Amino acid sequence: MLRKPLKILLILALLLFLLQLGLYLYHEWRKPEPVAPIPPPPIGKVESPVVKQEPLLGINTNEISYNDASIPFIDLFRSANPFQENILRLKAENVTYDANGWPNNLNGGEVGTRFLGELPPDTIPAGEYTVLYDGDGEIRYGNDAVLVNHQPGRDTITLDAGTNERLDASLIIARSNSDDYLRNIRILPPGGICQNNPFQRVADASACSGEAGMYLSFVDHYSSIVFNPDYLDFMKDFGAIRFMPMSGITRNPEAHWQDRPSLDEATWGGTYGARGTPLEVMVDLANRLHKDAWFNIPHAADDDYVREYAAYVRDHLDPELKIYLEYSNEIWNTNFNHGEYTQKKGIEMALGLNAADVGYEYYTIRAREIFAAWEQVFGGRERFVRVLGGWDTRPDFAEKVLSYDDTYKQVDALAIAPYFGGNIKGYREATTVDDIFDLTTAKDSYRSLPEVLEKVQKHAELAAKFGVDLLGYEGGQGLVDWATRKPDQHPNPLFFAANRDPRMGELYTEFLNGWGKAGGKLMMLFSAPRICQWYGCWGLKEYIRQPREQAPKYAAVLDFIAQHPASVPTPTPPKPAQNPLATAPRNPDDPVIVWRPAFDPERVFFIENPSTLDLLLEGKVWDKRNLFGKWQGRWDDDSLFLTVRVYDSKRVWDSEDPEEDDSVGFLIDTDNSRDAKLDGRKDFHLIFACDRDQVVLAKDSAPLSAAALRSIRFDTRELYDGYVLEAWIPWQALGMKPAIKDRVSVNVEVNDDDDGGARDGKIAWMAQDKQALTDPKQWGVVLFSGR
Repeated sequence: MLRKPLKILLILALLLFLLQLGLYLYHEWRKPEPVAPIPPPPIGKVESPVVKQEPLLGINTNEISYNDASIPFIDLFRSANPFQENILRLKAENVTYDANGWPNNLNGGEVGTRFLGELPPDTIPAGEYTVLYDGDGEIRYGNDAVLVNHQPGRDTITLDAGTNERLDASLIIARSNSDDYLRNIRILPPGGICQNNPFQRVADASACSGEAGMYLSFVDHYSSIVFNPDYLDFMKDFGAIRFMPMSGITRNPEAHWQDRPSLDEATWGGTYGARGTPLEVMVDLANRLHKDAWFNIPHAADDDYVREYAAYVRDHLDPELKIYLEYSNEIWNTNFNHGEYTQKKGIEMALGLNAADVGYEYYTIRAREIFAAWEQVFGGRERFVRVLGGWDTRPDFAEKVLSYDDTYKQVDALAIAPYFGGNIKGYREATTVDDIFDLTTAKDSYRSLPEVLEKVQKHAELAAKFGVDLLGYEGGQGLVDWATRKPDQHPNPLFFAANRDPRMGELYTEFLNGWGKAGGKLMMLFSAPRICQWYGCWGLKEYIRQPREQAPKYAAVLDFIAQHPASVPTPTPPKPAQNPLATAPRNPDDPVIVWRPAFDPERVFFIENPSTLDLLLEGKVWDKRNLFGKWQGRWDDDSLFLTVRVYDSKRVWDSEDPEEDDSVGFLIDTDNSRDAKLDGRKDFHLIFACDRDQVVLAKDSAPLSAAALRSIRFDTRELYDGYVLEAWIPWQALGMKPAIKDRVSVNVEVNDDDDGGARDGKIAWMAQDKQALTDPKQWGVVLFSGR
C-alpha cells in the first residue's frame, strides 16, 4: 500500500525539479547579453608605419556646468550644479547631505538644481527623457522640463525649448524619505547607439545590424556608454585633448588625493572649487577616442596626490598615447588664485621680496618636483612631455621660468596661449563688424593677428635657444570685453557677429598657418562648443549639434585638419649645456620705467601701464585681496600726477602716526644721487593718509616748508575692494624743474592696518631687502619721457 503514495511523491518531486529547471532556463534566455566595452571607432588598416606621426591640433574641454553647450555626458545630471549650492534659492538651510552630496534629510525644506541652462534649443534632441532615481521621494520639474509620467524610481519628462528660444531645465526634490532618501538621479535621452558606432545616435534597434553591432539604449546602458555620441563625434577629429577645464582645477584648493572628484559624487558640475570630472572618466575618454591626453596638476596638490595621479595614468591610459604634463594653469594670471598661491609659497621659502618673481620661481621648482615624481612612478619619461606654461605676450616671462636654476634642462616644451583680438579701446568705439575685423587684422592694433604671430615667432626662437618645443596650450580668437556683464552690452553683439562671420574662419586659417610657419607644434584650440556670452565666444561651435555650415571657426579648423594630416615630428633642438640667456646683471642706474607726459588733462590719473606693488617688506600672512597695489606717474612742466590703486579689504585709521594706518608713501630722490642712505636734503618721503586732508612728511624725509606741503593736493576715493590715491605734486614744492631725459629715483609703499594699533603689513615697488625705504640705491630710476 505504501509503494503507490511513494511513487506519487517521486513523480511530484520530478515534476517540481523540471519546473524549476524550466524557469531557470527561461530567465537565462531572457537575460540580456553582457555588454562588452565600447571599442574605439574602426580606423582602417594601418600598414607598417615607419614613424609615429604627431597631430597638429588638439582641443580644450569645457568646465562642467549646466550651461556647458558641449554636453559631454549622456546622463544630463552629471553636469548639474551641486544641491548644496542652492542655485534655485530654495528654503534649504536645514537640509543635510551625505558624503556624496545627496540630500539625506530635507528637515522641512526643499532642495533643487539646474541641469540645463542658457542653451540654444537644438543643443540636445527634443523629446521624452527618462529620469531614474533610487529611494523614496518625489521630484518636481521646472522651466522646460515637464513631467509626463511618474512611476516609483522612474519619471518620464519632456525637454523642449520654449518660446524664448533658450533651453533651461531644473528639478526640485520636494519629498524624500530620510530612511530611504531620494538619490542617484540619472536623466537619459531617448534612443541609443549601435555598439560599434558610438559617434551616432539612433532611434531604436532597427538602425543596428551587421557590422554596426548590437543596439544599446541609453536608458539601459548609460553606465557603459557614458559619453554623448554628439560629443564624441566632435572630439574625434582632434589629435589630443586638454583636460584642464573639465578637471575643474581652476580656483580649486584641493590638495589631497581623497579630495579629488569622485565617480560617486551626486554631480560633477558647479562653480569654481566644486566642479570637476573624475580622472577615471578623463582617461576613459582619451582611451575610447585614442587621443593623446594633456593633464594639469592642481596648484596645491601634495606629493601623495601627484604620485597617485601618475600611478593611475600609468596603469590605465593606453600606453600608445602620449601624455602632456603641466603643473597648474597660467600661474602668471592674477585673476586666478593659482598665482597668489605660488607667490605665497615663494615668500615662505624666502626666495626673495618680489612677489611676482618668487611666484614664478616657486612655479618652476614645483613643476620640476612633479616631473621628477612622475618619472619615478613611470620608471622613465618616455611616455610623457614635461610642459612649462608661458605667457603669450611676454617672452620675458618665458625667459625667467626657463632660465631660473636651469629649469629648461628638465623641461621638454614651452606652451603659450596665443589669442588674437584685444584692442579693447578700439572695439568699444567700433560701430560695425567691419570695424572689428579691421582692428583684429591691422598690424599696429593691439593683439591683432599680425602682432600675435610676431610674438609667436619670438617665443619659437626663444624655445629653440633653450632646446624645447613650442606648444599652444590654448589659442584662437579672443574677442571679449571683461568690463561688460550682459550679452547685449556693447561691443558684445559685434563680437558675436564677428565670430559667426565667414571672415573669422579665414582668420583661423591664417592663424594656424602662421603658427606652424613660426615653428609651433601641437596647438590645443580653445575650445569645445560653448555659448556666446558676455565673457566671450570661445567655442569652435556655439553648441554641440550646431551644423558645420553655421560655425565658420569649426569649418575652417576641419578644413585645416583635412589639408594638414598628422605630421612627421620635427626634431627638437638640442639643449645647450649653458643657459643661453645668462648675462651680466642689469645696471642699477639704468631707468626701470618712464614717466610719460600728461597731454590729456582728463586722463592724467587714468592707469594704463602701471607698475605693481608686490614686494612684502612687513607682515607674516599675505592675502593679495587685502594688500596689493599698482601705481603710475605722469608729468608736465608744473606737476607730477601720481596714481596709486590699493587693494585692501578693510581701511583703518586710529593712530597719530599715519604710517601705522592705511596710507600710501611716496619717496623721491630728486637729484638721483642714489646714496646708500637718506641724505636729508633731496630725498623726500611723503605720506598720504586715508583720513587726512594734507600730506604728512615722514620722519626720515628731507624737510619741506609748510607752504610746500599745503601746495600738494590729493584725494583718496574708497572703492569696493580698496581705494585709489590721486595726487598733484608741484615740482616747485620739491625744489626741482625736470626736463625730458632727466632722471630721478623713486619708490612707492603701501601701509596696511586691519585691526587698529600698529600696522599689519607693508609692501613696496622696489626692494632688495627690508631696509629698502631708507636706501635710495634700491629705489627705481625713472626717466622723464617726452612722448
